Amino acid sequence: MVLDLLKRWFGGGKELVSYDELRPGKAVLRGTVKAGDEQVRSPLKGLSCVAFYYRAWYKAQARGKWVERVVKDAEVYAPSFVLALEGGEVRVQSPRSAPFDPQEHRQLMARGFAGFQATEQVIRPGTKVKLTGNVHRDGEKWVLRLRRIDLIPEEEQAAGPYKRPERRRRRRR
Repeated sequence: MVLDLLKRWFGGGKELVSYDELRPGKAVLRGTVKAGDEQVRSPLKGLSCVAFYYRAWYKAQARGKWVERVVKDAEVYAPSFVLALEGGEVRVQSPRSAPFDPQEHRQLMARGFAGFQATEQVIRPGTKVKLTGNVHRDGEKWVLRLRRIDLIPEEEQAAGPYKRPERRRRRRR
């Protein structure tokens, strides 16, 4: 009993992929994102998504070196979405985030920073992700209070049969 309590408080290191393995407490869930009732729109590409990370910066010279000065960092989430696991779905409660839209991106560009650049990372429905947070029950359903999203690299997603690497042709001399 005490061991279960300690695991709930301090555990959560193991990645869960099955709905049947869920327990209350800290957890790392690995699955596929599904859209909820509402989605957000990314400012650069204009894509509907469940979350995006936006970063804008410009190059400035300081003490003889070129450095990046960050103008805006924004992490925006849809109010809620769903994570599909093997055997069921978990509703994900997103952390509150300040809204950020294409209009604000255009305002940053209009400020005329020399060497202005912006990037975004978009998480769309159907993306395989690893979510970290606290799991609890809401009636009969499981809910994850989200703390962190990690994208799963494509190499790990393709867990199919072994593929032989391509051979490069050697140049004859």
